[in-house]
Amino acid sequence: MLQTLYLKTVRDRWLGALIGVASLWLVAVFGMWAYSGIGDEAVDFFDQMPEFYSTMIGISGDAGVTGLMMSMMFNFLGPFVIAGIAISMGAAAIAGEERDGTMNVLTTAPRSRSRLFASKSAAAVTIALGVNALAWLGYVGVVLVFGESSTGVDVGAATVHVLVVSLLYGAVALAIGAATGQQQLASGVATAFLVVSFFASGLLPMIEGWEDWAKVFPWHYIGASQPLTNGVDWSQMGVLIAITAGLVVVGWGALIRRDLRSGEGRLSIVARLQDDARVAKVLELLRGRSSTRGMLGMALSDSRALLTIAGGGMFAMMVVMGPLFNAVSDVVGQFADAFPDSIMAMVGFADYSRPEGWYHGEGLSILAPVAVGVVAIAAGAALAGEERRRTISVLLTSRVSRTRVAWTRATAVLIASLGVSALTVVGMALGNWIAGLGMSYAHIFGTGVLLWGLGAVLGGVAFLGGALTGQPRIAVGAGTGVAIVGWALTAFAAVNDALEPIAHASPFYYVTWHFPLDNGMYWYQPVVLFGAAAALFAAGVAAYRERDLRG
Repeated sequence: MLQTLYLKTVRDRWLGALIGVASLWLVAVFGMWAYSGIGDEAVDFFDQMPEFYSTMIGISGDAGVTGLMMSMMFNFLGPFVIAGIAISMGAAAIAGEERDGTMNVLTTAPRSRSRLFASKSAAAVTIALGVNALAWLGYVGVVLVFGESSTGVDVGAATVHVLVVSLLYGAVALAIGAATGQQQLASGVATAFLVVSFFASGLLPMIEGWEDWAKVFPWHYIGASQPLTNGVDWSQMGVLIAITAGLVVVGWGALIRRDLRSGEGRLSIVARLQDDARVAKVLELLRGRSSTRGMLGMALSDSRALLTIAGGGMFAMMVVMGPLFNAVSDVVGQFADAFPDSIMAMVGFADYSRPEGWYHGEGLSILAPVAVGVVAIAAGAALAGEERRRTISVLLTSRVSRTRVAWTRATAVLIASLGVSALTVVGMALGNWIAGLGMSYAHIFGTGVLLWGLGAVLGGVAFLGGALTGQPRIAVGAGTGVAIVGWALTAFAAVNDALEPIAHASPFYYVTWHFPLDNGMYWYQPVVLFGAAAALFAAGVAAYRERDLRG
């Protein structure tokens, strides 16, 4: 598969994509297992839902358990995973080669820029098609295994909608990366666009007079025409495909006209901004990699940007949520009560009429684990990043053992996770004090310790994956896969008690299951989390010490 650039790109990317699909398969299994307990009550379940929610998920009670599970997969988790894979490939297609310093090799071969762009784009489309085909087969297989009916549920049509929308997000990343040569910029902008689209598509239709603005965002078209029941809306898909093609053409045009880089580079606007000493200090703070005071300082500098953004964001959000609860407490409790228990189980049956439930449902069930997980997984994958950047050979020639290098990176994972958790706890405590909510500060502290343990486990998985393979994308995929499956397993266990014994294998179970803001931290929770993290780090160090490293 090294004979053509197209095949090489497919070879380099297929395993990470397969990990994402496998995560969706497991989530589908747990979801079907959980919702199969509803059985004939599915129609009543849908009848209990608020009308706007039934419309948003695009399915009716006639579809039964299959429709319920598929609506959850196609309207939330599935598009995030598949679009994330598309964005990753789009951002790395051109800009990744420039960042890694391999663009000069590719362009000196008898291959034009247009051919290079076409090969990379075709590989990204191939992976996207394969991912969606495998996801579709997995969903259908899960339905058959559980003996449920798929009548009234068009899984293939929903898959087509997710595929087309995901390709558009990937094209955004491809165009930005090709135009700028900045992989992080391309990935960051496309991911931000994805997240904003998700929230805008869900919230704007609920505001009178703002309904049509939701049509601006691609996520809207995943379920706007209700493909699970009505099939593919080819007119909508045709427009999105045309926009995607336009973005690809824009990226190609920008690539053939600009100077390419070999190795890390900055946008010219950033270089100009750095002429201002005040702006330069902020950029240096976010950029990282500025510390030379030992290996640990260098490792922590690599995580500085993510730690600043994720930790700072959680701090601000936790502070604001305190006064916000006082403003919406009368309304939000009634709003949450409108949902049946099977939906509220996804946020742990949080009681939104109380501040503890408000913080649990809005902050601790998804947002805080995502923030600490992103930072920890990136820090864990950084061990393999040393091999990708070809800096490990320089480091090891300075009389430093592999074992010390690995344990230093493991320590950086713990410190980075602690940083995000601490900022979350301080923000929550400050919000509690400002709003006079009366939550226990001891319980807030215990919640932070458990978040730290969650980050240690997810970072440990990424660390082990990178230590075994030397591939950052495999490390990130492993950590992300465990996070996705672990969250889903804990959430679905709240719907079906039969899953609770299995949920003990999920790190999320020890963080959210027993409502730490209400009940505090039990002694065994941090023991399990940090014990598992220690085992993962030890296994990773052993694997790293014995494996041939990449140059």
